[in-house]
Amino acid sequence: MTLKQDNYDHDPVLYNVVENYIQLQSGDTAIDCTLGLGGHSKLFAEEIGKEGTLVAFELDEKNLEIAKNRLKDIKNKNKILINKNFAHLQEEVKERDIKNIKLVFFDLGLSSPQVDDSERGFSFMKEGPLDMRFDKKHPITAEMILSQYSEKQLADIIYEYGEERMSRKYARVIKENLPIKNTTELAALIASCAPPIKKGKKSKKHPATKVFQALRIAVNNELELLKDALEQAIEVLEPGGRLVVISYHSLEDRITKNVIRTATKDCICPPEVPICQCDHKPQLKILTKKPIAPDQEEVEQNPRARSAKMRIAEKIIT
Repeated sequence: MTLKQDNYDHDPVLYNVVENYIQLQSGDTAIDCTLGLGGHSKLFAEEIGKEGTLVAFELDEKNLEIAKNRLKDIKNKNKILINKNFAHLQEEVKERDIKNIKLVFFDLGLSSPQVDDSERGFSFMKEGPLDMRFDKKHPITAEMILSQYSEKQLADIIYEYGEERMSRKYARVIKENLPIKNTTELAALIASCAPPIKKGKKSKKHPATKVFQALRIAVNNELELLKDALEQAIEVLEPGGRLVVISYHSLEDRITKNVIRTATKDCICPPEVPICQCDHKPQLKILTKKPIAPDQEEVEQNPRARSAKMRIAEKIIT
């Protein structure tokens, strides 16, 4: 499914699979923690009908305006669009007295406007400032991390958030070549010192891909906020409600898998504790033993979906 509006073709990732799994009913409440351009939210709004409540979080003001326009003809009884990070999920649910929550959804990918707008600094393919902030009010930029963090701190970020084995070398080269003016200069610098591709092999990724991922995650504190938000999502869901998460790299998927797995356990005491002392009760059952990936047809239509993985779990009665 491709939606076109505001000069953007929008292909909601795994749209048909999401549609099959959400099982929303008229009058339900659906929470989209990553509104983006509104493609998935439009589906949720249609499923819950006029009596339903749609709640959506979007930190990026430009995305929020595009999504508002896309959803303007949806006639839900309650449509609540919140210009905040999804880390505020439980707080907003409580303050607004939101009930009957049967879906909490996360699509953790970047939107087309974020990638395509060179001024945002997310892409190494277009010259732009070393920014990478989702929220322009946020004080930390990628340029600040490159210039103000120590070489060791920078190497740790690239290794931990980019899973890049060349992290120390890249951090050293970056620090030796400061100031770096823009995104394309940083990408070219990384490419200049990247190991050569072995004969007979092709690399689908630019050498700077993991460095840019690591900087973006560090700038926006993405992983810590994700874990917290997933735990909040489990708490706010009604029994029978579903948690649906689409991730795009192994760090996000690992956090999602671990949070869901922990929520399925009777006991989370350390192995060395012989008798359970935690009183933990299972809250979820897993509906997807292995993550669902896009099929070849979807990847061909929307190459940005190629790394997507979707995990789904259902809230149980405790």
